[in-house]
Amino acid sequence: MSNSLNERFKAFIAQLPSAEVIDDLDLPIEFDESKRADFLVENRKAVIELKSLETDPEYKVHEELKNHQRREEYPLFYGDMEIEKVLKHLPDGEQVKAKLFYKLSRSIEQSFREAEKQIAATKEILSCPDSFGLLVLLNQDISILSPELVSYRLRQLLTKTDGDGTPHYKNVTSVWFVLENFFLKSGKATKFLPSIVIDGAAAVDQPELTKILDILQSGWAAFNGVPFATADIREISDSHFVPLSELEKENKPLKPRHEIWRMQYRSRPYLRSLSDEDVLNHGARLIKLMATGFLKDDPKISFDQMAQSMEGFTHFLEEARFRGLDMKKMPKLDIA
Repeated sequence: MSNSLNERFKAFIAQLPSAEVIDDLDLPIEFDESKRADFLVENRKAVIELKSLETDPEYKVHEELKNHQRREEYPLFYGDMEIEKVLKHLPDGEQVKAKLFYKLSRSIEQSFREAEKQIAATKEILSCPDSFGLLVLLNQDISILSPELVSYRLRQLLTKTDGDGTPHYKNVTSVWFVLENFFLKSGKATKFLPSIVIDGAAAVDQPELTKILDILQSGWAAFNGVPFATADIREISDSHFVPLSELEKENKPLKPRHEIWRMQYRSRPYLRSLSDEDVLNHGARLIKLMATGFLKDDPKISFDQMAQSMEGFTHFLEEARFRGLDMKKMPKLDIA
């Protein structure tokens, strides 16, 4: 079986007894491939268009942030930092965030608009105007397009209206967002792969559509050999999910010492009750203690003391990363 999520999903749909592959139908010659959807299911009650998010837009974030790095307010961080924690230090951070959001979500909007046209054309040519339109959006490995970001943008598109209050996009009834680069957080040992359904206004009070989606979702879980569970979540938040990259790090058999220290701190974040200022002061003291151990005329500290200080400094960095602290605000050190 192919490792491509796109190819595996196509294989899953094609083996459903109720599915028709539109490319295999005898269609009018003018109905070319670019204008039609991918599948019909349940006696043509639903038209499915399949799209994959394949272009990683992370470079757009770096390009935008470069425009601000020379600003006096731009913070100094150690290591990587979440975008929101960077932007909170800028007075126009919300405007920059909105600009980044639309840059990152451009591929989502493009996929949605193309699906709208393809589903509309398919319903017209095949004379099934009352069929539900389902966009299946796949994300195999683009981590910056997180569940929260994608879901929020899709909801915006599904709820967009014209001046008379009718839906702007009239043919995409619902979106089924399938991703494999995040797991649902769970207290159980089982790792649940998320699959998110976002409904438009036309999906309200449509039990037939609900039934079709249940068949598809449970079938997809069985096809992949994973458990199927449902939950009604009104607002999708990234706090509900764990990136696959984080799980892979945690499952490595041998971890560097600093990674062990970071994990230990996360389980007991003893600096969490301090103010931002006190945390920065604590970090400055640790830096001074470690630095003096290397100066020529200062008394040397023991290996155990140095290791303890390095562990404490790793804890400090983990807390600073959690809060998004600006290292430029750390007290100046007098080490000489």
